[in-house]
Amino acid sequence: HRTTCLGSNRTFDRTMNNGPLISTAGRNHVLLSKQLCVIITVLLLCGSFLFYRSQITAYKRSLLNRQHVMEQNEHLRKKNLDMVDAKKRLEQDEEELAKMYDNWIAEDGQDKTHTKEQIKELQDKINAVQESQFAHESSLADKEEALSNKEAILTDLHNQLREKNLLIKSMKLRVLKLNGTLPTMAEELPDDDDWAW
Repeated sequence: HRTTCLGSNRTFDRTMNNGPLISTAGRNHVLLSKQLCVIITVLLLCGSFLFYRSQITAYKRSLLNRQHVMEQNEHLRKKNLDMVDAKKRLEQDEEELAKMYDNWIAEDGQDKTHTKEQIKELQDKINAVQESQFAHESSLADKEEALSNKEAILTDLHNQLREKNLLIKSMKLRVLKLNGTLPTMAEELPDDDDWAW
């Protein structure tokens, strides 16, 4: 009986040592799952890094654009102040003309020699000054709008130049990686962003 028990124990031990506790398909599934987790983790890390780099680049670009727009706005403010001064001067000229007109009427009223044609002529001069002032104000508004449009166009062109510069840089790096050398024309292109201003 002891021999049988020992023999059965050996058989059981052999089965435990040789027979897998997890099937081969299950073990392969576990290995593939681990590999998939590693691949997903690497992809997430790479994606996060690329997203971070693109956000940093966009942030720097927006800072440069903000500085440029602030300078343009300061320039437009100065122009606007000049236009307001010109408007005040025109209003003063109109007041002087009105005073002159009143003086003429007062002087000529004493003699009562003014004719209707002379009064009409004076009124036409005042109307001409008022129309000139209105045209000047309209012209100032048009110029301000044109300056605003030009500022938007300049900002857009600046963004396009910076994008082009980034594209040229990346293409030069690719050509260097693939070919080892750059064409002469590509070497002559500057690598800094200062020329885009």
